[in-house]
Amino acid sequence: MTVLVTCGHTRAGLAAVRALGRAHVAVAVGAPTRPALALWSRYATSTLLLPDAEQEARRFAAAVADEVSGRGAVCALACTDGALWALSRWREALPQTAQAALPPHEAVVFSLDRQALHDRAQALGLPCLPTARITRADDVERVLLQLQHSVAASAASRFTALVRPLVPWVEREDGTRRVAAALPVESIGALRRLLYEREDLSHGCLIEPRPAGTYLGYGAVVDDGRVVAETFQERLRERGDLSGVSTLARTIPVDDHVRRVGRSLLEGLSFRGPALVELFRGADDVVRLVNLIPRMWGSIGLSIQAGVNVPLLMLRQARGERLHGGVVAAPGQVWRWVVGDLEVLAQRAGRLMSRVEGRGVIRGRAEGLKELLDVRDLLRARPDVLDVDDPLPAALELSQRVEEVRAAGRY
Repeated sequence: MTVLVTCGHTRAGLAAVRALGRAHVAVAVGAPTRPALALWSRYATSTLLLPDAEQEARRFAAAVADEVSGRGAVCALACTDGALWALSRWREALPQTAQAALPPHEAVVFSLDRQALHDRAQALGLPCLPTARITRADDVERVLLQLQHSVAASAASRFTALVRPLVPWVEREDGTRRVAAALPVESIGALRRLLYEREDLSHGCLIEPRPAGTYLGYGAVVDDGRVVAETFQERLRERGDLSGVSTLARTIPVDDHVRRVGRSLLEGLSFRGPALVELFRGADDVVRLVNLIPRMWGSIGLSIQAGVNVPLLMLRQARGERLHGGVVAAPGQVWRWVVGDLEVLAQRAGRLMSRVEGRGVIRGRAEGLKELLDVRDLLRARPDVLDVDDPLPAALELSQRVEEVRAAGRY
């Protein structure tokens, strides 16, 4: 019995390899380049190179299908949007067991198109963080004026947002472009320059404000329409401003509001497999949808640490086993990505007095730097990549980061 993990260069892929290996499951690990984190794990039974799913989606899917069939693997687990898109788009080449571990293609499509996801959620009666769509040049000033009014409504808040280029559907379906990288901005002035200067916004963009508040996650494994395992977590820190990549997170007790929104969305999409529903709670205590990650997410190690072994549940689902529900992650578990947190420290220190536009920017930057000095959660946090039982991936990650810093000339 073998499982193929397709994204061995990611931390989620490494967490999956360790979780399966410790359960005595043979794990074949693929990555687009060597060396890679999970390829250095002691729990990797075999390693292989795969085409880059971001650059050669169709070739990647064909290579994974060949490896799964040739190795007699039960399923292939994806840990990036590009890998999931490719496997979902050309799933017919995969064995039936591997197809059973994938979400419906429609759910993948909705999750990667933020506006379509929010439209579906609102049709289900779920509140969402407001977004603004710009499709023509003459829309820009009107939208900026609306955003300025929304910021002025709260004197204590500063404007931060993500700008996501719109990708034509023809480019999504043929595999040349599946997702658009989000661009963070922290002032109306920076947003205006971005909208007028960036050529990759020619098809329009989606502006997603990110107000101050609590960002939560509802992790779930869905089997035959039933949520069989749940993780309730709070994002305490992220790698870069508005990046959405956690570097510090903790599990929280069951939250009925979070559960209602998360389950309603997954049921409305007829979802299957693992997913993380990202949510926001503001001063009004309303839980709003932010995003849906329809695969194993970056902080999957926190769920595994808290007693929800998502990769093992996916293996059992692919084998056709009936999964029993009621598994909930233990609250109070704290998880930390050490190298990512160090990057946050360097980044925030370097940006403290850089170009400033808008009210409250310097204060926000100073508070963000002060936050890194709070060691209460760090003292009980379990590291993500660093593991004394499996030390080589951490050594590789550190050496790669040092080389990146040296190559960029940042000493």
